[in-house]
Amino acid sequence: MAYKNHYIYPVVVEKAEDGGLGMYFPDLPGTAILAPDLINGIKQAKEMLANLILDMEEQGLEVPKPSNPEDIELLDASDRVVFIEIYMPPYRDEAANKAVTKNCTLPKWLRDAGEEAGLNFSQLLQTSIKEALGISDEKRP
Repeated sequence: MAYKNHYIYPVVVEKAEDGGLGMYFPDLPGTAILAPDLINGIKQAKEMLANLILDMEEQGLEVPKPSNPEDIELLDASDRVVFIEIYMPPYRDEAANKAVTKNCTLPKWLRDAGEEAGLNFSQLLQTSIKEALGISDEKRP
């Protein structure tokens, strides 16, 4: 499934009782953002949107189409719709390069010898896997 690089989604902004803001994406159930002001809220909304889209892509799910603003029901006269734009390639690159843990089993004597020699096990494993796959840092996906 091919995913887009640019997404623009409406987010509803509500005034909170504490003077801050509540925000949610009508097209993405379960989203809720509490922020002290609009600038912080937009930053949080962008991060949330990017993570939600990455999760959908990873699971092979279809990313829902954004609603038309005129179809969004606002519950209070002070509620507003703002738009969050996200460009996914940097978020995808960051996710692809995120360090993950992979357990590896080796004999105790080998672990002990490696630790005594000050070896970096993670770096050695990465280098060995790249060599086995014929991947250089210049050619990595």
